[in-house]
Amino acid sequence: MAFTLDDLDRIRVRVGMGTKSLRQMSDTQFTAWLRGQGARGDIGVIKIRPGELMIPIEERVRVLNDLERSGFYIPNVMGSPADGSLAVDRAQLEAALAHLNAAREHIEDVSAAVNELGELDPRVNMRASVHGLMELVELLRGAFLHALSEK
Repeated sequence: MAFTLDDLDRIRVRVGMGTKSLRQMSDTQFTAWLRGQGARGDIGVIKIRPGELMIPIEERVRVLNDLERSGFYIPNVMGSPADGSLAVDRAQLEAALAHLNAAREHIEDVSAAVNELGELDPRVNMRASVHGLMELVELLRGAFLHALSEK
């Protein structure tokens, strides 16, 4: 099933303490919601003035269609998972999440050290590298949290 602009009004998801349609969400909320589902990829933006970017509403539809085409599944938004017989061990999910939580704490410690010590090696942009690590850990945590919420 291909998503259309009308679907953005029909599909409502939890945002904060309430619900919003995918059209009503701010660009930041829409992006955060996708990340919270474990999605990743590219979203096209346009520059509307210096320092201000916007996601065109049609881009939301394109992103949903791309995710669905790639086999990504969002409960209550997209049909059904490609393989409903997939059995995931909850204990293994919880253990992996615990490791990711510990990794996040360690990366925060590394970030503090880099901020205090400065860039130690001209070959490595340490601040950007630590930031990138944190983003990856957060994406992974989102995927594991999402999987746990489905179990």
